[in-house]
Amino acid sequence: MRKINFENHFTVDRDSSEPVYQQLVEAVLLATKTGLMDRGDRLPSINELSRMYAVSRSTIEKSYNNLRDMGILASQHGKSYYINRLDPAPELKVLVLFNQLNEYSKTVYDALTERIGQKAEIDFHIYHNSAAHFRTLIKRKHLSYSHIIVIPHFLDDPDSGYQAIGRLPKEKLIILDKEVPGLSDCFGTVFEHFSRDIDQAIQELASGFRKYQCINLIFPAHTYYPCALPDAFARACAKRNLVCRVSTDLTKDMVREGEAFIVLSDEHLMFLVREIINSSDLVAGRHVGIVSYQDNDAKKAMLNGITTISSDLKAMGKSAADMVLTGVSRHIANPFSVILRRSL
Repeated sequence: MRKINFENHFTVDRDSSEPVYQQLVEAVLLATKTGLMDRGDRLPSINELSRMYAVSRSTIEKSYNNLRDMGILASQHGKSYYINRLDPAPELKVLVLFNQLNEYSKTVYDALTERIGQKAEIDFHIYHNSAAHFRTLIKRKHLSYSHIIVIPHFLDDPDSGYQAIGRLPKEKLIILDKEVPGLSDCFGTVFEHFSRDIDQAIQELASGFRKYQCINLIFPAHTYYPCALPDAFARACAKRNLVCRVSTDLTKDMVREGEAFIVLSDEHLMFLVREIINSSDLVAGRHVGIVSYQDNDAKKAMLNGITTISSDLKAMGKSAADMVLTGVSRHIANPFSVILRRSL
C-alpha cells in the first residue's frame, strides 16, 4: 500500500472563498481522476494533515468523512485512510413503498432510516393496499431512484400488483416481509419464512399446548399472511400429536375451557381478552391458551402477559438498509422469536 506525499498534491489557499475542507475534497477527487492517486494508496492520518497544513483536526475529519461518504476513501481500523475507488459512488436515492402505516411498518421504517442515516435520500409513500395506487406511484417515480423497497400487500388486485413489481428493475428492487409469487432474478429480499417459523414455534410451545384439548389457528379470509400458513400449522401440530383446527373467524362459543388459540389479528386478540375478562370461570393460561402474532408493549401487559410469535422487525429494516448501502442484493430469511408469557 503506497503512502501518498500529500504536499505534492494539495496546497491550502487561505484567500479562497471555498472552505479548506472542500478544497481538500476537490484535490483528492482531481488526483484520482488524473491518475495521481490510485486504488489502495494510503493517505496521511488526520493528525498528520492537521499539523502539515496548520488547520484543525475537525476540518480534516470533515474532508475525509465527505470522501468516505462518496465511497472514495475507506479506513482501516479507524486510523489509516486509503483510496477505495476512483469515482464517487452513485448517488443513493431510495423509494420506499409500504402498504399501510401501522406499528409493524413504522418499526421497519424507523430501523431502515436509522441505519441509512444521511447516506441516502429517502422518499416514503403509502399505497393503501391498492395495486392501482401502487402502479401509479411506480410509473411516475421509479426511474429516478437507485433502490426501491416494497412491502407487497394488495387487497384489490394482488396479481396486478405482483406483475407491477415484476416489471421493476431487479437490480433496484428490495422486497420486505413476504415473497412475491413468480419473482425471480437478482433482487434483494428480507422475508418471513412463515411455514418454517410456525413449525419451530409449535415445537417451542408444545409443552404449553398439551394442557389444552385443541389448538385453534384463527386465519381470517382477508389477511396479509400467506395461504400456505394453515397447512404448515396443521403439519406442525400433527408432528407433535396435537389436535388442531383452523377457523376463519372467532365466536363466543369457541372461547371455552380446554381451547388454545393462535391469533393473527389484534382484533381477534382483543375479542379473546374481552371474553376472558367478562367470564367468571375462565383464566388465560389455565383454562384458555392464547398466542398472538407480533409482539408489542401492550401484549406484555394484557392478562399478565400474552405469549407471542414475533418477527424481528428492526432486523428487517437494518438488513434492507445494508443492501442499499453496500449495493449487494441478498435473500434473507428474517429472524423470529417466541416469547412465552402467562397466557399459555
